[in-house]
Amino acid sequence: MKTWNIIGIRRYGYLLSLLVMAAGLVAIFTSGINFGIDFTGGTLLDVRLGRDASLEEIRTVLASFGDENAVIQQSPDRPRQVLIRTEPLDEAMTARLTNALRDRFGGIEVLLAERVGPKIGRELRNQAILAVVIGLLLQIIYISWRFRSVRFALTADIALVHDLIVVIGLYALTRRQVDSSFVAVLLTVVGYSINDTVVVFDRIREIMGLRIRASYPELVNRSILEVLTRSLTTGTGAIMAIVAIYFLGGVTIRDFAFGLAVGIITGTYSSIFVASPLLVEWHLWSERRVRRGAAGPAPATETVSAPVVAGNRAGRRRNRR
Repeated sequence: MKTWNIIGIRRYGYLLSLLVMAAGLVAIFTSGINFGIDFTGGTLLDVRLGRDASLEEIRTVLASFGDENAVIQQSPDRPRQVLIRTEPLDEAMTARLTNALRDRFGGIEVLLAERVGPKIGRELRNQAILAVVIGLLLQIIYISWRFRSVRFALTADIALVHDLIVVIGLYALTRRQVDSSFVAVLLTVVGYSINDTVVVFDRIREIMGLRIRASYPELVNRSILEVLTRSLTTGTGAIMAIVAIYFLGGVTIRDFAFGLAVGIITGTYSSIFVASPLLVEWHLWSERRVRRGAAGPAPATETVSAPVVAGNRAGRRRNRR
C-alpha cells in the first residue's frame, strides 16, 4: 500500500513557511503592527447609561467621533454599565463624547474617566515579550528533560518561533488591532503548538524503541502518519468552535478568535512540516559529521627506493674485500 512520504517533500514545506513568514516580516517592517490603546495609551471611560443599550448602538455613537475601533465591554448582570476604551481624547473631546452618549441614551453617569499614558503601554508590551520568552525557555527545559535530548527541544522551539512569526505577521498583514488579548493569543499558540509537537515526538521515540529496520527519515515519516489523523481531528474541532465564536461572539472578540484560528492551523502544520523534518535534518547532519570523522586523512607511509638499497649492498661487499 502506498503511503504519503511527508519527509520526502519536506523542502516544499520549508518553502511555504518561508514565503508566509517573509510576507509577514515585510508587513511588520513596512506597515508596522497596529497596536491598540493597551499598548499605545488612550482614554478609559466607565459610564452608567440611562437605559439599556446594545453594543452596536454604543459603537454607532463612537463611530461619529471617528473611533469605531474602540473597545466596549458590557457587564451581563449590569447591561447599563459600560466600559469604553478609546484612543487618547482631550478633556473637550471627552466632554463631547459623554454629552452625545447622554443625548442618545437618556442620561449618563460617569463613574470613571482617565487617560492611560503610553508609558503603561510600553510596560505592558515589555511584559508580554518577557512572558513569551520565558515560555519558550521553559519549553526547552521541559522537552529536554522529557526526551533526554536538546535536539528535540531546539527543533520544537524553532517550530514555536515559526508559529509566532506567522501569527504576528498575519496580524500585521490584515491590520488587525493588537491589544492585551493578543498576549493570551500568543501564549495559547505556544501551548497548543508544543502540545501537538510533543505528541509527534513521543510517537517518534516509541517507534525508535521498537528497533525497526528502517532509516531514520522512514521512521519519522511513519510516526507522523500514525498521529496525523489525531492532529487533524483535534485541530478541525477547535477551528469549528472558533469559527462559531468569530461570527456569533461580536465585533470585539473577532480579532482574538482570528488569532486563535491562525495559531491552531500553523501549530498543527509546524508539528508535521517544520519540527519533525528539522529533527530529520539534524540527524542526517550528525551522521555526515560522524562519517567524515571516521574516514579521516590517509596515514603517511615511508618508502625506500630500490637503487639506494642496492647501492648500500654494493658498498658492504667492497668493505668485506
